[in-house]
Amino acid sequence: MTRLPEVTQTRVLTTWRRTMLLLSSVLLVLAMMAAMARNPLADDGQEAADFVRGFSDQALTMLSDETLDSQARTREFRRLLTAGFHLEVIGRFVLGRHWRRASESERAEFGQLFEDYIVASYARQLGEYGGEQLVIDGGRPKGKSGAIVSSRIIRRQGEPFRVEWRLRRGGEGWRIIDVVVEGVSMAVTHRSEFSSVIASRGGTVGGLLEVLRSKTAQPEVHAATGSDEAS
Repeated sequence: MTRLPEVTQTRVLTTWRRTMLLLSSVLLVLAMMAAMARNPLADDGQEAADFVRGFSDQALTMLSDETLDSQARTREFRRLLTAGFHLEVIGRFVLGRHWRRASESERAEFGQLFEDYIVASYARQLGEYGGEQLVIDGGRPKGKSGAIVSSRIIRRQGEPFRVEWRLRRGGEGWRIIDVVVEGVSMAVTHRSEFSSVIASRGGTVGGLLEVLRSKTAQPEVHAATGSDEAS
């Protein structure tokens, strides 16, 4: 067998080592990509962002539909609310320590009244839609089953404002557990509000329930239950 000159052998070995080093680097990158593909957290941010985008598209369709009367629009708002938001998780948070002190019947009634309260609080503003658009800037995972989606509301007039969506994934998929507008949390705001009501009503959940019953007594709120019978 003909032996290569020593200089040529050295060059061949150097080229081979460099090639193997490059191949190893490529394989390492591919392995990392495969690990990310197997890791559900790698896609959580994008999945959550897609969920918020789909949710907002439905909401904007509802808001811009001029064929809907007030009751029909409120009914659709309730449907979107219960489908997109994890109201049970939000309700437990806003009650805070009072949740543990509440009886089962008080918890059940609060769950329904809290939903009615959200509908009553926001439904009256549904007819004031002015063509605003939601722009999703991206999402990122948070913890094992959570995600945060950053977005902006673009208005026809005035500066856009920041909206952060906080989500949790469970057996039913992604659900929204808080909305933070320009740093102000919806859940924290309701928690502070309800705590003040409870403190002024003897420190019991029953006092809060009494106030919520009064605030949600409007016929249109109860009519807009989302069922065909209610229409």
